[in-house]
Amino acid sequence: MNDRLRVQLGPSRWLAATVIVAHAAALAAAIAGLPPPAAAIVAAGLAASAIEHARRALQRSPLAIAELEFDAGGGVAVAGPANDWSPARLTDAAVPVPWLAVVRLRDALGRRRTVIVLPDTLPSEPFRRLRVWLKWRPAGAMEDRGANDPTRR
Repeated sequence: MNDRLRVQLGPSRWLAATVIVAHAAALAAAIAGLPPPAAAIVAAGLAASAIEHARRALQRSPLAIAELEFDAGGGVAVAGPANDWSPARLTDAAVPVPWLAVVRLRDALGRRRTVIVLPDTLPSEPFRRLRVWLKWRPAGAMEDRGANDPTRR
C-alpha cells in the first residue's frame, strides 16, 4: 500500500467563475451603497482581487498551488506551477459536500494558504482519494492549536 497521496491540481473554471461572480456582486453593492469616489476606490481593489484570485483558480499565478502531497505521518508538501516544492503544515481541512474539499495550510514561510478543490480540478479517482484522506487523515496531520483554542476539534 502506498503511504503517500499526491494530487496534481488543474485549472478550475468553476472556481474562477465563482470568484468573478462574487466580486461582481461586491462591486454592485459598492456602487449602490457608496458615494462615487469611495465606490471607485473599492472598484479598483475588487478588480485587482478578482484578477489575482481568478488567475490562481486557473493556475496562472505563481502563488497558485498546483500539487499537494500528503504522507502517512501527517506531513504535507505543496508545489507551485513551476514545480517548486516546499513543506507545509495542515491547519484545517473540510469535506462539507461530495463535490468540494477545502485544505488550509501554513507554508514554510508562515503564510496561510487555502486550496479549494472542485470536481473540475482533478480526475474523479484522485478527487475521491483526496476527500477520503482529508476525512480520515492521520491523527498528527493537523498542527496543534492548543487545548484552550475554541476552534480545536
